[in-house]
Parts: sequence; structure tokens; C-alpha cells
Amino acid sequence: MNIKLVLHVIGTFLKFFGLLLLIPAICSLIYRDGDLHIFLLAASIAAISGFLLEIAFKESKDVEVIDRKEAFLIAFSCWIAASVFGAIPYLLILDLSHPIDALFESISGFTTTGATILSDVESMPHGILFYRSFTQWLGGMGIIILGIAILPKLSVGGMQLMGSEAPGPVTEKLTPKIAETAKKLWFVYIALSLLLIVLLSISGMPVFDSIATAFSTLSTGGFSVKNASIESYNSSLIEALITIFMFLGGVNFLLHYYFLTGKFSKVFKSSELKYYFYIVIFFTLLVSLNLWNTHFEGFIESLRYSSFQVVSIISTTGFSSANFDLWPQFSIFAILTLMFIGACAGSTSGSVKVIRILILIKKIFSRELNHLIKPRVVQVLKVDKKAVSNDVISTVTSFILLYILIFTISVLVILLVEDISILGAISACASSIGNVGPGFLEFGAVQNYAFLTRFSKFFLSFLMLIGRLEIFTVLVILSPVFWRK
Repeated sequence: MNIKLVLHVIGTFLKFFGLLLLIPAICSLIYRDGDLHIFLLAASIAAISGFLLEIAFKESKDVEVIDRKEAFLIAFSCWIAASVFGAIPYLLILDLSHPIDALFESISGFTTTGATILSDVESMPHGILFYRSFTQWLGGMGIIILGIAILPKLSVGGMQLMGSEAPGPVTEKLTPKIAETAKKLWFVYIALSLLLIVLLSISGMPVFDSIATAFSTLSTGGFSVKNASIESYNSSLIEALITIFMFLGGVNFLLHYYFLTGKFSKVFKSSELKYYFYIVIFFTLLVSLNLWNTHFEGFIESLRYSSFQVVSIISTTGFSSANFDLWPQFSIFAILTLMFIGACAGSTSGSVKVIRILILIKKIFSRELNHLIKPRVVQVLKVDKKAVSNDVISTVTSFILLYILIFTISVLVILLVEDISILGAISACASSIGNVGPGFLEFGAVQNYAFLTRFSKFFLSFLMLIGRLEIFTVLVILSPVFWRK
């Protein structure tokens, strides 16, 4: 493995990341809240660090091939670098008790988790509020995919790098050149973001709030500029718009591109999209009926709050339009279940993803049960009329088993070090590894993660990173086999 090449590419990435940090500086310049120098300093530190790395390992700049090991290490290292250097603005401007708090907030942003240690975001400067949502917007589509679209060095190993970061069991290309695919995906992402900004502004939301909220919505991140999240606006129109775009954020962005280019058949034939839609409708109706029966007087009001919260959780956005901790136990359990499902592969959402659950169900009922009855018949598992290879089936099964195992161990660890409720620990771990954000009780919609010990904050940050990089990318780096020649 060419470590010098890896360090050279990380240097290139940090230079690029330093430039990105200048964007929130523009917001600080406009609002003059006194945080401009913070972003200029953070951008300079990142860019200079990247420049020094590039210079130190410049002999690797002409390498034309990035192999799988190098791709895994580059993807993991770039996310760590973004999280660490991205913590600098929090560390310099906020009154935090420890650097772990800044790292927690940074990782939560880039992984689009939306968990926070801040109790009063409305008192924050505009620059830092913009920055929080901006980190989610960058992390939503993927900082590696953005790098591939812009930086020639990253496009050399583009498919390997994209596969290390992209959410889902398979990675599909729109064009033969992976850099072109990355550009098209980001074009769709930017277009939808701009559309939502305009619609929210027209609906009565302040322009600054519209930009920050749109960033957190399309990225399915969930950071808000209000302490009470979307509930603060008390607008059914704003909630409806955000619900629609949270749902769209949970849709594979390849399907968005196909729709915009008129390839409607590919969109409507997608089994994953159909089942994603069915799950949302099913849980929305269940929760609506439960709320109507126990919590709200009218069905329409129940439908308003249930649809928003169901889409918010299954898309792993984490916005709240009500304090769902006060809802009936059935609704709470339904929301907790959605944390483990997630939306579509190739979207900005986290958690397991509908396609993996679909493949696992088909494996159980179409292959395993049939095999017991007809052991000699070869059963081909198909999704969208395409055969799913045994390698993909095996990977999906392993992923889900690992996901459950890591979640279970994580709950035990949190309960060991924290004096909190079982439901609180379960929701915190499910929310972290699923990149959802809010949980229940101690971590509910009106609570935050500030009270946790430093160990728990670091541990949950690690879970967020594992969830965003789809488990395998992180575990393979930690494996001794990875470092053997």
C-alpha cells in the first residue's frame, strides 16, 4: 500500500476543504456577528496543513492508480480530517467544556446525524448556524463524491472511493467516467436545494432560515436554527414542504437524475422506491390513527404531525414538529422501528436502507423457504427483474448482522457508563449508528447530548462515523489483515 500517495491525496483534500470553510466566512461577513476571523483562521489551518502534506509527499502526485486498500484508507482519512478540522470553528467560538464536544458536533454534522450538544442554538452567530447546516449539506451527498467531481487526483480512483463512501450495497454509474457521474449527482442535489430555498422563502420562512433549513433537509441532517426545530414556525405549509423534500432526500439520487432527464420508466420500476413509499404510507396511517385515538381531536391534525415525524425519522433527518416523547407508546415504538429501516440506497439517508431489507426478505422467503421444499431447484433472487449476485446477498446479510451486533454492544456500553433509561440508551445508539439525531427520553426532540460523559460522546461519534461509512469501510481499516503486505 502506497502510504505516501494516501497522504498526498489527503493533503489535496485538505486544501480543498480549506476553501470550503471560506463559504461560511461569507455569511459571517454579511451578518457581522464577530465570527469572521474564526472561519478565516480555520480555513487557513486546513489549507496550510494540506499544502504541507502535498509538498512533503509530492513524489506521489503522478501515480495513476488507486487500489482498493488505498481507496478505503483515503475515504476514511478524509472523513476523519474533515471532522477534526471541521471542529475548529466550534472549538474557537463556542464555550465548550472539552474538545470532544467540538468533535461531536462536527462529526454529527458531516455524517448528517443531527445530534447536538448545544442547548440554545438561537443565541449562536449566523456564521456558526450556517456552518452547522453547511457541514450537513456537504456530508449528505458526500465530501468524497464532491472531491471526485472537482479534484483530478481523486477522480483517478473515483469508483473505488465512491464505493467506500456511497450508501448502499451497490454503486451505479451514470456515465463511464466516474467524475461525470459525481458532477451529475451534485447538480441534482444543488438544484433540489435551490428549489426548496425558494419555496420555503415564499412560504414565509426568513431567507437565512430557508437556506439553513434547506441544507439540513436535502441532506437529511436535521440541524435547525431554532431550539424547537421546525415546530417553532408553527406552519402546516412549511411542514408539508419539508416533509416532501425529506422524502425526496431519502430517494436514490440516480432516480432523481433519471426523472429530470425524462427516463421515467427507470424511476417507476424501482422496487426500492415503491417499498419506501409503501412503508411511509403504512406507518403514517398507523401513527395517525393512534394519535387520533389518544392524542389529537381531529384526524387531519394527527395526519399532519404523524406524516412529518414518520418521514423525518425514516429518512433519518431528525427534524421535529412536535415533542413526540409525549406521544403514546405505540407511536414511540413505531418511530423507533423506523430508525432501523432508513430510506433508499444512494440517497442522503442513513440506517440499514430499504433495499437491504428487501433483499433479506426475498432471500428468506424466495430462497430459503423454497429450498426446504424443493432442495434441488436453483432459486435466482431478483430485484427489478435483475438477478442479485450471491456476493451482494452475502454482503447484505453480513451488513445487517453486523449492524445488529454493533448496535447491541453499543447499548450495553452506554448503559455501563451512563445512568440513563434503557429506552434512552437504545434510542441514542440507534440514532447514532443510523445517523438519525434525536432519540427518546434523555435524548428526545427537546433534549440534547450535552450531559453525556466525554467517553460516551466520543463513542457515539464513532458510531455516527461507522453508520455514515456503512460499517465495512471503517471495520476493514481496523482489521489487522488490512495492514499486512
